[in-house]
Amino acid sequence: MYDVIIIGGGAAGLFLAANISGKRVLLLEGSSRVGRKILITGGGMCNLTNNKETSSFLKHFGNNGQSNFLKPALLNFPTQKTRLWFESHGLPLTERDDGKVFPSCLQAKAVVEMLEHEASKNRFEVRTSAKVTEVQKDEESNCYLVGTEREQFQARTVVLTTGGMSYPTTGSDGSGYALAKMLGHSIISPSPALVAVSVTDYAFTSIAGNSIRDSLVEFFHKDETKRYNQATGDMLFTHDGLSGPVILNNSGTIRKGDQIRASLLPCSNKEEQKRVLTELFSNNPKKQLYTLLKGEGLVAHLAEQLLQTLGLTTQDTSANIPKEKRKALLELLTAYPFTVS
Repeated sequence: MYDVIIIGGGAAGLFLAANISGKRVLLLEGSSRVGRKILITGGGMCNLTNNKETSSFLKHFGNNGQSNFLKPALLNFPTQKTRLWFESHGLPLTERDDGKVFPSCLQAKAVVEMLEHEASKNRFEVRTSAKVTEVQKDEESNCYLVGTEREQFQARTVVLTTGGMSYPTTGSDGSGYALAKMLGHSIISPSPALVAVSVTDYAFTSIAGNSIRDSLVEFFHKDETKRYNQATGDMLFTHDGLSGPVILNNSGTIRKGDQIRASLLPCSNKEEQKRVLTELFSNNPKKQLYTLLKGEGLVAHLAEQLLQTLGLTTQDTSANIPKEKRKALLELLTAYPFTVS
């Protein structure tokens, strides 16, 4: 009989194990080693925390329901306490100019090793390749029965630290939802967040890897004319859609069929951008539009694709295109429509 069984050996599970003393603890991890996701965070350097205030963190979690759910944990253990805990347990930290905090050695494995070391000081056991398939409460003995594919265990307390379903190869495969449901919890269907989006009839595979700095992006739900969100940031073209901070940071609210309208040039105000471009075309009537667009920062393939979309060639000048096509070009440059597939 264990006092506590922790299901999931990621950051939360290891941190919990390192902070339980005087109890017999078993940690069950489904993959071949603990801390796999920690090892890839922050580009392998492990972005532990940030120097921002708790209120700043909460603003990034959408509606009030999500913020209120997280608030007690963040208020009880804010970023300052996180830093102090790691440093007081022998892991020096460093803070970058952008406020992100890393181990001074810039190696994520140092974080995993430190957590394992601290947990080992307690009455702690770990089983890897031990994926939990069942958990239930035994009302008669008032304990929990936890089953893996090969063994069964008993504990007075069970803690689920399985993570969500964001990265299956690291163990975050969504199996924790099924275990929570076995214990009587209701599950709200999860939706993707911090992910790139795929686009229907995508025309920009040839420029994958190129990005637009400070793109003004508007988000519209399917069949709605009123935008539900707007943001400015760097946008990246992928092989089948869009990524980059401005997409990743807002992906939690994006749904299939939504329309994303993005400026293809740095932009803070769409109407002002149209005015500047109109002036550029008017002041250079004999210059090729293709040359003007590249001069504004568009990569060659993107400029060419835009012109082809309107039935124009790379030889057309701003003076020899119809007024309606010039208007359409301005619209595409300031609010190119992408439909999420």
